[in-house]
Amino acid sequence: MNASHTSLYTNDLTSDVFSQLDSSPFTEQQLSHFNEQALQLVKDQRAYCSAHPPIAIYRVATEGSQTRNGGTIKKTASEFEFRLADGSQVRGAHKGDYVEYADGTQALIMTGSGEGNSDFALVGSHLSNGDQIVNTLQDSLLFVERHGVPLAEDFLPTIE
Repeated sequence: MNASHTSLYTNDLTSDVFSQLDSSPFTEQQLSHFNEQALQLVKDQRAYCSAHPPIAIYRVATEGSQTRNGGTIKKTASEFEFRLADGSQVRGAHKGDYVEYADGTQALIMTGSGEGNSDFALVGSHLSNGDQIVNTLQDSLLFVERHGVPLAEDFLPTIE
């Protein structure tokens, strides 16, 4: 991991992020070449997005992600890598990976995206010491919470 990264991303649902979430990857010209079945899929997706607007995002944490109390994810066991804007690569973090602090102590990442979502650690994941992940170096992979669509029971559960 390259320590010179300056871009840190949070779960803030800014107007810029919000506008990009449901934008179609297809131009009208591309759509004009789709068969009826493919066009119906696009229409169904648009209707779903309209009926269930985004209400929150959860970005996947990576090596270099920081916590509220000054910890950093230094190394993960994941083989899932992200290419960052500067061309460097970092690995994604998962529930069960560790955060390290300047004093040498570590805390276990206790919550994440849930088993059905590969147990990715997220901005917002809770740690064994009560700390929480607050940012990530990547801006390409996130989970979207939508109005009227429940999240999985094991998605960022509350820790007592």
